[in-house]
Amino acid sequence: MKNNNFKENFIPAIVLVCICLVVSLALAATYNVANPTIIANQQKSADEARMEVLPDGDSFTEYDGKLVNGVDDCYIADNKAGMAVTAEYKGFGGAVKVMIGIDANGEITGVKVTEHSETPGLGTKAADPGYLKQYQGVSEATAGHINDDPNIDAVTGATITSNAVYGSVVEALAQFKECGGVK
Repeated sequence: MKNNNFKENFIPAIVLVCICLVVSLALAATYNVANPTIIANQQKSADEARMEVLPDGDSFTEYDGKLVNGVDDCYIADNKAGMAVTAEYKGFGGAVKVMIGIDANGEITGVKVTEHSETPGLGTKAADPGYLKQYQGVSEATAGHINDDPNIDAVTGATITSNAVYGSVVEALAQFKECGGVK
């Protein structure tokens, strides 16, 4: 009877532990194989976005100095055409992450919303390329507050999201100033 009790209680537990161990090892092996590809694809996607907001940039090197509040990363074009800054600002549905291209003269060359969780159909209008085009040419000298800037229109019904995009642009321009321009 003792032998039968052992089989009923412990053999299933041992089998289950073995299955979990095999599955865990398979998952770890899959991660080790797939992770370099995932990282390479993320890097390629980020480089394409940088080229989109700063078309004159050839390749980019990450800035290793101080980042201003709200700036996630800053990459300087290797040919000194400018920089691509990713900044984050609070929107209606959460953080709005925006990539901003700034040329060597300190003027915005392009803006792209890379991440958001804003209301579809309303807040997402602030991520529309037609809306973002109005930021081209804005510089530290011309940037004020979105409500005071006659050249920048907010999206009706999505002013919080519009303010988030504008706030990210202002943060990027502050990062340009912090870097001392493109050196």
